Amino acid sequence: MRQRISLKLFVTLAFLLLAVVLVIGYSLLSAHYYHKGMDSITASNMEEAARSYVNSVPAPKGQELDRFRGYLVARSWDQMPLELQTTFAVPPSEPGFSIKGKNSHWFKPPDVMYFVFRYQDGNETLFLCRRGSRATAPPLIGRNAADSRNMLLAISVSIAGVLAVTILLLLRRVSGPVTALGQWARSLDSNNLSQPPPDFSYPELNELAGLIRSSLSSVQESLDHEHSFLRHASHELRTPIAIIRNNVELLHKLENTREPERTLHQAKVIERIDRAGLNMQHLTETLLWLGRNEGEVLAGKQLQLDSVLLQLVEEMMYLLSKKEVELKIETTPCTVFLPEVPTRIVLANLIRNAFQHTWEGRITIHQQGNRVVISNPQAPADSEQQDLGFGLGLQLTSQLTKKLGWIYADESVPSTHRASIIFAGEQRAPL
Repeated sequence: MRQRISLKLFVTLAFLLLAVVLVIGYSLLSAHYYHKGMDSITASNMEEAARSYVNSVPAPKGQELDRFRGYLVARSWDQMPLELQTTFAVPPSEPGFSIKGKNSHWFKPPDVMYFVFRYQDGNETLFLCRRGSRATAPPLIGRNAADSRNMLLAISVSIAGVLAVTILLLLRRVSGPVTALGQWARSLDSNNLSQPPPDFSYPELNELAGLIRSSLSSVQESLDHEHSFLRHASHELRTPIAIIRNNVELLHKLENTREPERTLHQAKVIERIDRAGLNMQHLTETLLWLGRNEGEVLAGKQLQLDSVLLQLVEEMMYLLSKKEVELKIETTPCTVFLPEVPTRIVLANLIRNAFQHTWEGRITIHQQGNRVVISNPQAPADSEQQDLGFGLGLQLTSQLTKKLGWIYADESVPSTHRASIIFAGEQRAPL
């Protein structure tokens, strides 16, 4: 598998390559303009010499070469030396400056340079030429060229160094917050996910951090809903499962009884099993509804609140077996329009809490209208009577009452625990 280059290294190499290309390009451009400047100076000197020659020697001097100010001067191209004519296969056809080197290529400077200038003054044409070589060049020209070359090289290297340092500092300034963002994202968990993200210096990185946090928060919220559903389901389904198992055992025992009596008991047992199965189904649907964020409303129905309360007490009586507990129930007939399953869950949790955590004393269940109050002796904090499902049941009760708008209160004093709930629903007078 091909190893991929890191983003940091890729950006670094790209910037450095761009810097090197710019430095080399501008260095070559500077050298080009240096040569053009030297050529312009030479052309200007030759033009000035040609003008002076025409003004000082106006009459033709025949077909001979003349020498003026260090230049060979001729009025015809044929008068030029054969070496020059060979180098310039075609004579300059337009007035201006021409230059050619001998024995030169890309990496080697020419051994000999030929400079030719064609001067046109009316009908009179003049050719000026000069032959130059390293041996005949003045030492000053060589020193100036070397100084210019060294200066150009020094400037190019300095610019390249400054660009390299600038790019590295820039990348470090950018890569620091990016690295911090990666480390922060790797450190996120359920404990620190609710904390606001730190400042990463740049708005784009801060926005990215917010997106990461919101995405992980959504995932964490979904996981919390699933865990809550599993905990609540395992807690709430204990009673219907226990009812089903007890009644299945009862069915097995009824096999040895007489036929008429067995049929009557079997019908009651099957009815209790069926009711427990429906109860489990409704519990599951209600817990799923509790975990959803949508504003879906559960369907309500007319409930005889006192009858529901008495039925739940009967189902929970097995929790008081072998306990020295006195149970006092006070109810009044009341019909309320409420969602049935949440009502049963809330009341069952409060009754189960009182039955499980009372080993002796009096439990009082008082219902009047849509208000239910359950009181029981308070167990000591270090007592082994504490049950793992107790806190979970109260948590589920609190969530349901809050979402349904019911008024729920839970009070504990050193000797008594008191829970009360007011169901917010439409009340009907008993018939």
